[in-house]
Amino acid sequence: MTTDFIPYGVYEDIINMLGHWKILDMKSLSEMCNYDIKYFNLLKKVRKLESHGIIKGVLLGRKDKHIYLTNKGLRYTPYDFTYEICDENITHDLIVGRVLKELLKFSPFVDGRMYHQIMTDKIFPDAQVEGIKNNERYKLALEVELTQKSKERVKDKYRKYGQGESFNYALFVTNKESLFRTYKRYLEEMNRESREAVILMYDENLSATKFKYDKIKCYYMGEMTSFIELFSNENS
Repeated sequence: MTTDFIPYGVYEDIINMLGHWKILDMKSLSEMCNYDIKYFNLLKKVRKLESHGIIKGVLLGRKDKHIYLTNKGLRYTPYDFTYEICDENITHDLIVGRVLKELLKFSPFVDGRMYHQIMTDKIFPDAQVEGIKNNERYKLALEVELTQKSKERVKDKYRKYGQGESFNYALFVTNKESLFRTYKRYLEEMNRESREAVILMYDENLSATKFKYDKIKCYYMGEMTSFIELFSNENS
């Protein structure tokens, strides 16, 4: 009779990093690891966790291995209380992670969490960032939009962000110009309360490995403005 494997040390670190970020490529996992361990040895640890059904691995682009927790693996981390990623969400979750990681390099943004670590009553963003502007702290919800939703669904989200108290603003990010234009038109039909809460961003190069916020224009309150101008902390 075999006993179930109980993660410890590096194994536990791998699981908790996946608990934070939902899905990671091996390069990012190696860079984030809190233990001084060679890449080959880290890969062996990952394979052991795979063999025990704690994580799953998938090759994206036929070369880059990405890993995420299974439902069994989720039981070993306090950082994720949701569910195992389904195949159609892998790319979306990778891009959300990329957006959040890059935004946290911007000094006025001081903290951030992925969606599975956010507890709100009626709004479920992909992630959130906490920022400082004019010495005041605020919460920015992140919505990564890769496929166009119905007009009713989008406007309902706009309405909730305008009326809700959990977030001060919501940033909708897409890599499709047609979707950006459509969401912009929907936003222009909303009341001032929603228009003050919602910011739209179009980055044609947005992917699981690329996001350059500092080069991008944002649409806010009827105008196109730079990301830096919109989010810089003038008093820093």
